[in-house]
Amino acid sequence: MGWLKQHLQESEQQDVGTLHKLGYKQELSRQLSMFHNFATTFSFLSPITGLTGTYAFLYTYGGPVSAIWGWCLVVCFNFMIGLILSEICSAYPTSGGVYYWAHKLGSPRTRNVLSFVCGWFNVLGQLGSSAGVAYTTAWLITDFIRLGTGGAAGAAAGVAISQPMLLAVYAAVLILIGLINTVTVRALGMVGEISIWWHVIGCTTFVIMLPAVAPTHQTAEWVFTTFAPDKAYTGIDSMPMLFILSLLGCQWAMVGYDAASHLTEETHAAAVSGPVSILATIGMGFLLGISFLLSVTFSIQDPANVLSVDNAVGGSNPVMGIAWDAFAARFGNGLGSLGLMTVPLLCSMFCGNACVTSTSRTLYAFSRDGAVPLSRWWSKVNPRFEAPVNAVWCVVLLCFILGLPMLHSYVAFAAITSIGVVGLYSSYLICISLRLLAREEDFPRGPFHLGRWSKLVAGIALTWACIAIIMFILPQVYPVTAASLNYAPVAVGLVLVVSLGWWFADARKWFTGPRKTVEEEEDGQVEAAKAVL
Repeated sequence: MGWLKQHLQESEQQDVGTLHKLGYKQELSRQLSMFHNFATTFSFLSPITGLTGTYAFLYTYGGPVSAIWGWCLVVCFNFMIGLILSEICSAYPTSGGVYYWAHKLGSPRTRNVLSFVCGWFNVLGQLGSSAGVAYTTAWLITDFIRLGTGGAAGAAAGVAISQPMLLAVYAAVLILIGLINTVTVRALGMVGEISIWWHVIGCTTFVIMLPAVAPTHQTAEWVFTTFAPDKAYTGIDSMPMLFILSLLGCQWAMVGYDAASHLTEETHAAAVSGPVSILATIGMGFLLGISFLLSVTFSIQDPANVLSVDNAVGGSNPVMGIAWDAFAARFGNGLGSLGLMTVPLLCSMFCGNACVTSTSRTLYAFSRDGAVPLSRWWSKVNPRFEAPVNAVWCVVLLCFILGLPMLHSYVAFAAITSIGVVGLYSSYLICISLRLLAREEDFPRGPFHLGRWSKLVAGIALTWACIAIIMFILPQVYPVTAASLNYAPVAVGLVLVVSLGWWFADARKWFTGPRKTVEEEEDGQVEAAKAVL
């Protein structure tokens, strides 16, 4: 604690100076504390949201083993990635995050193109994550509507939800998130603070109450050793392949912790707060995630009923179905479960808000450096709200467009989650590779650094990043048809083709990496002085 307190004080005194050294003037309002940064970053990660959305995927591709042990495996490797990203974030605390780091760590010959491509991948990944979270929220809301109007009879007697209705709810969720983000940074910090306490208190209530209500529980042997994938649905016979694919569900719930870096220009003691937020988010995420998974899996009343279309929730979100069955078995009807399910519902809403906050800051920073079309528009900071409002609504619109295919089927939803993971991991991979290749004397250490362990940690992180990218571009259902296609490789390939095509056709002539607004400001002042004279 002494180290943390000392470096927090030193870093806070140097915030503006450090940002100037990195080439930027202070434009965003620096009002977030380390706790607010952590709260917003954790809200972005929100393992409860991710695991609620992908529990059906985990159960389909492996069952309890994929959920419990898959989560532990994924978190261990992500902690390695978090360590190396924290080290880089401490050295370069700027909203640009990974794409800025790629430019600083790259060689003079490759840094511009690597930064350009890295930025596009990171934006794609964050958009995929934001769209997936908004869909999860809309999915839960429509389940509330169906079950709430159906009474004790469940979804069968409730309002039928059509695709246009789901689309309308999805759009409403995105608009509400956009409105929340169109406020001052101080208000966003307050929302983040409420979010973290809701996650902690709400999740604790959930994981205690659900098993307490459930009249029967699955055995520990069943929860920790049962691997029962649905081969008929997936069309895959290989058990190792099924387990590997099942990790997508856990990985999507444990990605995006680099959001802390995108808020560093709005955070006090950024060189310390950023790294601490990244690692604290992963650690807290593991604890809440494993508690949630154990609570849900132990509380299953009938394993065969979890994904059945004939269950009380009509084969919809399995977590809601498990909660409904537990309450129905105890009290005669499952309506009480709706109160308990407000925990993941509001977690999902907070998560969506944090996703748009982080994505809009990334788009703002990338646009500030002229790397996207209409950059001047997206890089504007609204003087009233002291936030990049134009970038916020651009993200909302792009999420809506990106989310349209996922409204067709759950396979499309899985593809969108793949886009989020592959996009973000591709940007991580570039930075980790460059950190691994960088000479220690060329790397400016920040307050947080790994010392002699840096290369080893970077090597482990790089290996997992490569494995994850390969896993999540594979087909998830066989035979591959238009309806079951995992279009993540198509979307990622399109971004790669567009970014590299634009680079070689035009961008290489003018994109020289992050623009130094400090120098531009000073040059403008000199020109103004000359004009007066």
